[in-house]
Amino acid sequence: MKDKKQTLNNAVTVIIGCLLMGFLWRIRGEHGWGAAWGVLNAGFIYSLFVVLIKGAREKFNIGWLAVTSISFMLTVPAWGTILDQITGVLVEAEYNNGTPVYVSVFSAVFLMLCIGFGMASLFGILLGRGFSDKQWKTKDLIILIAVFYITDLVTKATVSHWILGLVQPEAAQSLENVLAANGIEGSAWEVYLQHFDDVSWAKKIPNSNSIGRNYFQSIECISAMLRSIASIVTARFIIKDKVAAKTGLVVSGAFAFAIAFADLFFYFGDGGYHRLGENIFPASIAPWSCWEYFTGFIAGGIITAYLVKLKCGKDVPELAFNKVPQKASNILTFIAGFIFLIGVSIVRPILERYDYNVVIQVIATVIAVLAAIAFVVVLIKKWGFDMSKIDTVKYSALLLPFFMCFMFAAYLFTGGTEHGDYMNFNMFHLWCCLVSFIAVMIWSINRAKKIK
Repeated sequence: MKDKKQTLNNAVTVIIGCLLMGFLWRIRGEHGWGAAWGVLNAGFIYSLFVVLIKGAREKFNIGWLAVTSISFMLTVPAWGTILDQITGVLVEAEYNNGTPVYVSVFSAVFLMLCIGFGMASLFGILLGRGFSDKQWKTKDLIILIAVFYITDLVTKATVSHWILGLVQPEAAQSLENVLAANGIEGSAWEVYLQHFDDVSWAKKIPNSNSIGRNYFQSIECISAMLRSIASIVTARFIIKDKVAAKTGLVVSGAFAFAIAFADLFFYFGDGGYHRLGENIFPASIAPWSCWEYFTGFIAGGIITAYLVKLKCGKDVPELAFNKVPQKASNILTFIAGFIFLIGVSIVRPILERYDYNVVIQVIATVIAVLAAIAFVVVLIKKWGFDMSKIDTVKYSALLLPFFMCFMFAAYLFTGGTEHGDYMNFNMFHLWCCLVSFIAVMIWSINRAKKIK
C-alpha cells in the first residue's frame, strides 16, 4: 500500500512538473519575459519546485538557488530562422527570386536537437551539483565557466562551420550567393570570422531574406551543443561530480528531445513536406505558442521524472566561497536571491509590457517597484537578514504560488490590448496555461500546508 501511494505521489509530481514547465516556457516567449530574462524566470520558478520535491539541502541554499537560476541565462542560443526548416525548406520561392531553397529534414531536426541540447547545460549541471556529495571548490566553478566559454568561442571559429557544411551545405551556399550578389568577397566561414558572432550584422545584409541570420544562428546552435558536451564532460571527469554531470546530461537531453518533437507543430502548421499542403490545425491552435508550451511540458516531465527518482548524496555544505565573511555573504545573497531574482522578476515584465505608452509605463513600473520592495521587506521581516538561516523549503513554498499568481495575472491582464492575452481564451495554448496554473497552485498550496 505504501509503495502504491508513493508511486501515485511520484506520478502526480511528474505531471505537475510537466504543467509547470509548460506554463513557464510559454510565458518565457511572451513580451516582458523573452530571451535570457525569460529563461531566468523559468529557471528560478522551476528551481523553487525542485526544492519542494527534494527537500532542504545545504548545497541548495538561497545563494546557490540564485546562482543555479542565473546560470540559465548564459546558455540559450537563438533559433528564430530554424524552426520552420523541419518542412525541408530553408527559403521560400517568393523570397528568393521564385526559386525555393530546400534542405533535408534530417538537417533541420539535427539543428533543433543542437538548440535543445545547448539550452540549459550549466543550469542542469548546477542543479545536479545541489544533490551530490561532492563539495565544489571555487576553482571548480571557474574551470566549468572557462571551459564553457572557451569551447563556445573556439567552436564558433572552427568546427561548427565544418559540421554545418557537412549536415546542411545549403546554408553556406545560400549565404555565399547573397554575399556575391552584394559584392562581398569571401566564403560564409570567412565572412563569419570577419563579423564574429554578429547576428545583427548578418540581419542587415541587403536582400538576404534571413539567409545571413540563419547561417550565424546555425553556427551558434551547433556551438551551444558542443559547449554543453564539453561542460558535462568537465563536470564528470575534471570536477568529478557524477550527479552533476548526469543531471546536466538529462536536462540537456530533455530539452533536445522536447524542442525537436514539439517542432511538429511547425511541420503541420506550415503545410508539411516542402510546404505543399495546408495548415491542418484549426484557428484555435497557434503553432508557435503550442510549440513553446509543449517544449516545456515534455522537458519538464522528463527532468521531473529523473529528479523524483534521484538519490541524493550526503548533505554537505559547499567549499566554494565558504571563506567569504558572513556580512559580505549576506549582502551578496540578498542581492542575488532577493533583489535580482524576486525584484527583477516582478518589475521587468511590467516595465516591458507597457512599452507602448510612456506615461502608463512609468506609473505601472513605479507600482511594480513599490510592490517588489514591499514584498522583499515582508520576507526580510519574516526571516531576518542572516541569509544562512533562511529555510529554503519555506522560502520556495511561499514564492512558488506567489509567482504563479503574478505571472498568470501579468500574462493575461497587463500590457493592455497590445500584449494582454485576456481576450484570447479561444486559443488552445491559453487553456493549457490555465490548467497548468490551477493544477500547480493546488499542488503548491497543499505542499505548503504539509511543510507548515
